[in-house]
Amino acid sequence: MSSPGEPTPLGASADPDALVASRLERYVHLDRANLPYLAWQLDQFRPFLGRRVLEIGCGVGGVLSLLGPRECIWGIDVDPEILAYARERFRDRPEYRFAVADLGALDPAQVAEFEAQRFDTILCINVLEHVRDDIGALHTLERLLVPGGTLALLVPAHLALYGAYDRVDGHWRRYDKAYLRTILSHTSLHPLRMHYFNAVGALGWFVQYRLLRKTVHDQSHFGRMNWLLPIVRPLESWLKPPFGLSLVAVCRRETAEDASARVLGVAR
Repeated sequence: MSSPGEPTPLGASADPDALVASRLERYVHLDRANLPYLAWQLDQFRPFLGRRVLEIGCGVGGVLSLLGPRECIWGIDVDPEILAYARERFRDRPEYRFAVADLGALDPAQVAEFEAQRFDTILCINVLEHVRDDIGALHTLERLLVPGGTLALLVPAHLALYGAYDRVDGHWRRYDKAYLRTILSHTSLHPLRMHYFNAVGALGWFVQYRLLRKTVHDQSHFGRMNWLLPIVRPLESWLKPPFGLSLVAVCRRETAEDASARVLGVAR
């Protein structure tokens, strides 16, 4: 393996079975192949990112590497091996901290520790679908976020796209706008923006993982997506598509003032 500061140079000939069997190797592989796409995902949230950031399911640190200077950056993941890799990757950046934690099973001590960090931004990209109780997970996220803070949420879209890769990767579900709005309504997290993302990827996903029933990303898929990005990114910035590979939501945690205004508005 290469230095933890750089993704392992796995080529297109990497053994798909090995990538599925080793979560670390799979994530390092994706980090190397997928960095331009991660940047596009993060661009959906950049205007809303604050100074104190928590990423849920940070993996090997691909998204964290794109954040730029911040006051405080935490990353959590369920896999100690992956966290060790990410910690070593950012060993010279004292503002980065990491903890082994499971969004679906945080203990009271972990919740208290994270609440004390006063996070104004939580990134939750391709994580919520891994948690069986997604409403419970959203309640946890609102606790970890200061009032007025931002939850940057990205989840896989459309039940029709659910296939073999989703099962291998531990996805309980995919999302549409109506369902996401419904579960958010049980919390103080109010969507400011919600849109589908990457329509071209959705079409490719349907072919690869529904029709062909593949169970692992091939590096050539990322090559094609990266080649298309200069075309797709400006198109979707101009016109949001009616479907997509993912669903993006920018949510704001309600403040006490927001709650009072809402109650007064209802009273009127």
